[in-house]
Amino acid sequence: MNDLINTNIAFAAFCFVVSLIILVSVMTSEHSKEKSSRLFIYIIIVNLMLLLASTAWFLLNGNPAMNSPIPVIVAEWIKASCGPLILILYTRLVIVILSEKTVLSKYIIYAARIAVVLCIADIISIILEPIIFSSRLIGDNNQLIRQDWYILSYIFTFLCMAINSGILIAKRKFLKNRELLTLVAYIIIPALGVIVHMMVEGTPVNMVSITVAIVFYFAIIQNELSKQTHELERELVDSRISVMMSQIKPHFLHNALSAIVQLCDENPMQAKKAAIDFSAYLRGNMESLSNTGLISIEKEMDHVKYYLSLEKAIYGKALEIIYNIEASDFMVPPLTIQPIAENAVKHGVGKKEGGGTVTISIKVTEDEYFIIVADDGIGFDTNKLLEKNTEHIGIDNVRKRLALCGGILEHYSKPGEGTTAVIKLPTESMTS
Repeated sequence: MNDLINTNIAFAAFCFVVSLIILVSVMTSEHSKEKSSRLFIYIIIVNLMLLLASTAWFLLNGNPAMNSPIPVIVAEWIKASCGPLILILYTRLVIVILSEKTVLSKYIIYAARIAVVLCIADIISIILEPIIFSSRLIGDNNQLIRQDWYILSYIFTFLCMAINSGILIAKRKFLKNRELLTLVAYIIIPALGVIVHMMVEGTPVNMVSITVAIVFYFAIIQNELSKQTHELERELVDSRISVMMSQIKPHFLHNALSAIVQLCDENPMQAKKAAIDFSAYLRGNMESLSNTGLISIEKEMDHVKYYLSLEKAIYGKALEIIYNIEASDFMVPPLTIQPIAENAVKHGVGKKEGGGTVTISIKVTEDEYFIIVADDGIGFDTNKLLEKNTEHIGIDNVRKRLALCGGILEHYSKPGEGTTAVIKLPTESMTS
């Protein structure tokens, strides 16, 4: 009997070390802030709790030296509750992964909720068992005696697994083969562990199977995330070229140079400044091609100011520019604000009779930086922003660059009332 206990403890210790290594790896990865990664982290943490509780259970169950049965009951309660808790997190993980790929019907959402309810019912049954069977739960030598009630836990577990399997089968066409295989394996491997545990009680197969499923998920999904990151980086390089080319349009070059030529006669000093701004603007676009990381907000705003200065030279009194900068000393992706400012000029005040004003504000709260580009131009229907056309390529590229650092871009507009674009960036990851 001592050999079996030592073997179980050795397996638990090994699984604990493996799970801990994976936990540290996921928490320190660049994907740690994604919803799916956070849920995976929670699953690993619960598994660590399961392994610790299992180790305590192996040491306490059937140990005649224990004066009280309470430690055994507590260890059993924690050990047994971790399983359905992991299933709750896994159900949520499946929904998050699928919702990123397709719109989920109400039936899928209801099925997921039923699975969660079953897991909660499982936990409640585990809590109630020591209360209902208190006089028969612990036998001689502090040995835990399983009651028929305990079969409920297995029923709830397999029902929840069946529902999750049904969800995956229903939405399998939206998953890559490797993703589907990984998520299904995360059901099958623990299910086999539960079956073996039911047949041969006292073996560590149940807890080992969960750890194996975690290792399998980590190996496949994290590798898939790395591939997606490399693909996104390649797209980012292409998007920089696209943005640069969309900004240096022939008609903009012509208008800017024409304005400078006209200023040479009317205001030589202003023409000199415009020429310097034009040179700095072109240099900023070229530098963005080789810049693979974040840049300071000051540098990004310098580029915006060079661009708007040229537009001011072109539009004259028809364009007013206001800066309201309340926050600095943080980082942003390059070429993030300028395309939005360009839209405000070209498609906002530039199309309004008599012109208008573009206001750029930067604010900060405890959790987020806000970069706000507002104009009082003609406005537009925000639903049409999603249309794929050349005018919105720059905005699509901005969204991709922001997504790499946890940022988002939102638009608010009404025809005839102007447009407000808001960039939101998390403070914790953007501080310089």
